[in-house]
Amino acid sequence: MPLHLDSEGVTSRDRIDNFFRISERGSTIGTEIRAGLSSFLTLSYMLLVNPQVMGAAGIDPSDVVTATCLSCAIPTIIVGLFGNLPFVMAPGLGLSAYFTYGLVLKPGAGGAPGMTWEQALGCVFISGAIMLLLSVTFLVERAMVLVPSYVKLSTIIGIGMLLACIGFEQMGLVVHGEINDLFAPLSWIIWASLAGLIFIGALTHFDVKGAILMGVVSVSIVVWGGLGAWPTQIVELPDLSKTWMMLSFKGLDINAIPAVLTFLLVALFDCSGCLIGLSMKAGLIRSVGDAGNVPGGVWALIASSVGTMIAAVTGCSPIIIAVECTAGILDGGRTGLTALTAAALFLLSLFFAPLFGAVPAAASAPVLILIGSMMMREVGEIDWSQTRVALPSFLTIALMPMSHSISNGVWFGLGSAIALGIATHDGWKKLFPEQVPAQGQGGLWGDGDDEIDTLLDGASRSQGRALRPGGL
Repeated sequence: MPLHLDSEGVTSRDRIDNFFRISERGSTIGTEIRAGLSSFLTLSYMLLVNPQVMGAAGIDPSDVVTATCLSCAIPTIIVGLFGNLPFVMAPGLGLSAYFTYGLVLKPGAGGAPGMTWEQALGCVFISGAIMLLLSVTFLVERAMVLVPSYVKLSTIIGIGMLLACIGFEQMGLVVHGEINDLFAPLSWIIWASLAGLIFIGALTHFDVKGAILMGVVSVSIVVWGGLGAWPTQIVELPDLSKTWMMLSFKGLDINAIPAVLTFLLVALFDCSGCLIGLSMKAGLIRSVGDAGNVPGGVWALIASSVGTMIAAVTGCSPIIIAVECTAGILDGGRTGLTALTAAALFLLSLFFAPLFGAVPAAASAPVLILIGSMMMREVGEIDWSQTRVALPSFLTIALMPMSHSISNGVWFGLGSAIALGIATHDGWKKLFPEQVPAQGQGGLWGDGDDEIDTLLDGASRSQGRALRPGGL
């Protein structure tokens, strides 16, 4: 039925179709809306987990929920409205973990306190501004070429290890590097969290939709009931009074440079790889060779940059393209209407911040561990037979969980790659040897269809997020 017929005989449905080129891309309005709902449901766990990770840095969890909703919705609107892409933007758990455990809670030189969370937000803003400059000047691709592929892969693996370590600590299983007493009075919380991990893993194995959400909710109910600490409030008007414009540049010195560059590089790793893979999955480009011709692709990078700066002023971690939106693409999403639908649902979620913020750490910990395990897939993509590849890769992977810092791993990996290239007298091309593409793959990130299909079969990217759509 027509939604509205104007004087020229054009319905509002036709206007929507023409604006988003829905029929041209082989989709329908109903399919696009359903795909947006699928993408949102796949990503909804972020509203439960991210506040717990960021909250550990001292930020009010309810404010983090509000900041996360806004930081997801606004850039998603940008990428949907201006780029006409079916992508959803969201924070990465890996960068949230780095924000909290690598900057705020990690002691500085000589045992001095780490950054305040306000200063860390200042670093987030600077990284977003730099990425915006790189995006509008089309320098992103050139910047990515300078980073060897094995360091990118190692970064994914190292962040997975770091997320798993944080998960074990959050559930209370590991304390100061040792296994906790599993028979102490409150050890039942650890057992409940471990049971949640197995529950989510089993559901994910059978491709049950909403698996992570079901697991987090189940463990939350058990912990709330066992402690008698049920949420006292579910709905309230959005509030950012504790985080709005609290970012600070005061006290930031040369020591803040690694933090800014880490935020920037990891976000670029995510966005460049995901933009190619998801565009191929959506049929917007045919091969990796068309990476520079993604229609509206620059808007995805701009949206990530703007979203990161919004995150900084509201109280959230950097924003990147969420690979979970593969769920919506597999459901037929091909245009920006998919993105706008997901954005509208994030805005609706603003009113449920108290409930999302009350989720116990024991309920979110299994998600971090599960995602960490999925990120191990990238180990097989590294050529461990070449020492000049293996050593930088190992340093990148090992130092992230051991030092609770993504930046330590990235910079030691890059530094050792350069040093080994010089020490072995290799030229520039040998200094950064790319992985030999497997049959059917190509380019820096491999063949998009194969890469994303593999990701959906149980891998993850460097932001700690790339699970099967049915398993989220």
